[in-house]
Amino acid sequence: MSGNQHRSAVDQSTMPAVTFRARSSTASSTRTESRALRSSVARLAIAAGITLSMAVAAAACGDDDSTADVGPPATSDATAGDPMSESAEAGEQLSRSRGCAGCHGGDFDGGAGPGWIGLAGSERLLTDGTTVIADDEYLTVAIVDPSAQLVDGYNLRMPANNLTDAEVADIVAFIDTLADG
Repeated sequence: MSGNQHRSAVDQSTMPAVTFRARSSTASSTRTESRALRSSVARLAIAAGITLSMAVAAAACGDDDSTADVGPPATSDATAGDPMSESAEAGEQLSRSRGCAGCHGGDFDGGAGPGWIGLAGSERLLTDGTTVIADDEYLTVAIVDPSAQLVDGYNLRMPANNLTDAEVADIVAFIDTLADG
């Protein structure tokens, strides 16, 4: 075999190995890119799911514009047909603007949280099996320290709030107007 023929034979014998390695490298690269893409898609799907869950939770809690979609404000005392006191009116506005209606119902007839219609003065069963009367003292504690006495049958826990004592008193006054709703 001459020198040129020998080089040609050597080149051909190594050619498939080089080609095979190149294909193997390309296939490996494609698999890596495919895994990376699937991983990115999975992370995106998880992020979208978490974002959607948070949006649903936030919508359920209401917001400052919640009066637009929770029904008309009450205009009279439910027990006597009299106009509500200024305190009760302020309590209703607070209940709507602070998102209370998001869980306690647009008409305060219940939802994710207990309803307020007929609540004041009623007997409530708590998760520990005891019962309490929903008087002003109970209602105040329920608003100020939502986890102090949990109403049986509701898994969603009311979030803590930063209401002043006067605002709590106004909300309790509003709940009192719904006593015989």
